[in-house]
Amino acid sequence: MMNRSEWAQKAAAAALLVLLAACGGGDGKGEGDGEQANDSATAAAAPGDTGAASGAQPGQTANNLPAGPTTQLPPNELGRIMVLEYHRTGSPEGEFVRTLENFRKDIRTLYEAGYRPVTMRQVLEGNIDIPRGTTPVVFTMDDATRGQFYLTANGEVDPNTMMGSWMSFKRENPGWGPGGMVWCILPAASHPSNFFGETKDRDTPREQREANIRKKMEMIVRDGHEVCNHTLYHARLDRAANDQQAQDWIGIGEDSIKAYLPQDYDIVTFALPLGMWPRNKPLAWAGTYRNGKRYENKVVLEVSGGPSVTPWDTRWDPHSVDRFIVGPGQLERQLQRWEQDPTNRYVSDGDPRTISYPATMAQYLNRSALGGRTPREVAGAPAAAAPAAGGAQPAAPAAGGTTGR
Repeated sequence: MMNRSEWAQKAAAAALLVLLAACGGGDGKGEGDGEQANDSATAAAAPGDTGAASGAQPGQTANNLPAGPTTQLPPNELGRIMVLEYHRTGSPEGEFVRTLENFRKDIRTLYEAGYRPVTMRQVLEGNIDIPRGTTPVVFTMDDATRGQFYLTANGEVDPNTMMGSWMSFKRENPGWGPGGMVWCILPAASHPSNFFGETKDRDTPREQREANIRKKMEMIVRDGHEVCNHTLYHARLDRAANDQQAQDWIGIGEDSIKAYLPQDYDIVTFALPLGMWPRNKPLAWAGTYRNGKRYENKVVLEVSGGPSVTPWDTRWDPHSVDRFIVGPGQLERQLQRWEQDPTNRYVSDGDPRTISYPATMAQYLNRSALGGRTPREVAGAPAAAAPAAGGAQPAAPAAGGTTGR
């Protein structure tokens, strides 16, 4: 398996090996449309891009990053993890719109409260290597919209995008760590979700459009983020005419994204458009398309449901991972819930070789999923904050979600 620096060395060379992608043939259909887009590209399936857990000492990470702000809570690696869900930037805010100012505020608030970004691939593999006293958080970016990732005329990342804001914060706060965003891409949707399109496809010469896409994908891989499939152009899987069409929307979508990735990059995460499953539900996990080609999604992201359990929990199901839409006030309320009752918050022990948990969580430990890690029961489980006199009880630890993208 390759590490991140090796990915950086391979990214440029990989561009010579890619095929043309689906969005190169003109505008695809918009989100939720029922017709298949015109063009799609193919690419070979490839092995994964993971790194093995290392021998970091407690309180350190394998990459020796500064710890930054942490919590004093005792370790609980059977606690829950927020998988955050973002879509567009803009104003006014709504369920699927976050102002850039508040996105930046989200990052800073989480960092200062002891949270650190990880990808879904890292969660799936149990490779959660963050400092002692910190909590993993996954940022998923749905739909590949313009405001998420835009290049200026000189080819630099626009600082007034989600990616630009992330890069700026990381430069100022190296303890935030590398990578951490999961980009769930629509390769053949219409503007503004046309593969991070900066203009409508017809308004940008194809060669320039493809060069921009390729550069962005190389940056995502180089900087340790994760690429996720969100289907070809966001058609609802429950409205597919038949099983084969549902499989084509998933499989051809993956191919069209892989056309811009190193040949040995394995896409393991899939986000359900609008949270809708195909009528034959297992087709979201694996299927065939294009004369017998196969896809396999090891992680399937739901749209809502609140914080998720960890891969060492008996309740963990990677084929149905809850997410948390960052709508107005939602993140703030969830953080307040965990401040009032931290018993369900994942807190790292700083050692990727061990899984620490309080005795109260022992019933949920899945020993067969530890993969050689050492389970360690710890004392001092956090207690829920007492409610104020005459006040309400603390809210439940898992925030409820709403249906959406």
